[in-house]
Amino acid sequence: MARPRRRKPAPVFNAVPPVTVSRAALLVEGSDAEFRGLIHDLIAYGHRLDTCRDAFAAIVGISGAQYEILMLVSRAEGLLAVGEVAGRLHRSGAFITIEANKLVASGILEKVADPADGRRVLLRANLKSRELLERLAPFQRRVNDVLFERLDARRFRQLRLLARDLVASGDRAVAMLQFMLHDTKAA
Repeated sequence: MARPRRRKPAPVFNAVPPVTVSRAALLVEGSDAEFRGLIHDLIAYGHRLDTCRDAFAAIVGISGAQYEILMLVSRAEGLLAVGEVAGRLHRSGAFITIEANKLVASGILEKVADPADGRRVLLRANLKSRELLERLAPFQRRVNDVLFERLDARRFRQLRLLARDLVASGDRAVAMLQFMLHDTKAA
């Protein structure tokens, strides 16, 4: 009778992965577990915001990116340059130009030349955009009230300031990462 073969023990890996952040304020007793949890929660919430944005856009028959442009332009005092829209939405000017042109072609926004600089294109809302927003507003109110139901006025102001700061830090982090990736490919 053959003896049962003994299996080799599985290799032992370090049970604790390396920390992904070094700032003491982001570590709890030397662990980045809370930080990782925050990242996962922020990503999950971002997905929900994207889903809501896309649903709002679908209600009025446009894309999510076009919805963002429409919301920004419709709330501007006066006209907005394409570059200003791109800056506020943290997108490229070329991308905003393409999406804004689609909104203009469908009659939702209007383009006008800047009287001070004919090379600049300005965007403005019109009657059709106003009608779309009127149709959309009841959905937005109900959904946004649920999305942000955990915030009182004080926490809302804090989150607003924190979000601005985090977006700015995110822009710097992305630039750093792009530099690091370029450096890695060059080596």
